[in-house]
Amino acid sequence: MSIFSRLREERERLGLTQEAFGTAGGVLKRAVINYEKGERFPDVSFLAGVANAGADVLYIVTGKRGSESAGVLSEAESTLLTRWRNGSPVLRGYLQEVGQAPAGGGHSVTIGGDVGQHVSGDQRVAGPMTFNLNRKAKK
Repeated sequence: MSIFSRLREERERLGLTQEAFGTAGGVLKRAVINYEKGERFPDVSFLAGVANAGADVLYIVTGKRGSESAGVLSEAESTLLTRWRNGSPVLRGYLQEVGQAPAGGGHSVTIGGDVGQHVSGDQRVAGPMTFNLNRKAKK
């Protein structure tokens, strides 16, 4: 696989259009098209810009994923971070709650607002949970 196809692969992994990827790297969409076709090589400032957007520049240049190096995010970690960066405030709040362990250990999720027929208000539930949706109560 060439540098050009890896560049496109990283752009698609991040879910970016050629225009958005170009903006991240400080170039126009046409430059990204030329990079992906192999008609031009990206310069260092472009690679630095797309790295800031979450692209694995080591992979683009060498074909080796950054996770193969110590201290670099795995693909799953990078995907989660990208979703965090692109997520709504509600999603970010949810991810923060899931990632924080209570004092007694384990993980918890805070559900705010009215929930179902039996729980209302803000509730903190630790441990596994089951939600039964669209079930009718037996009479």
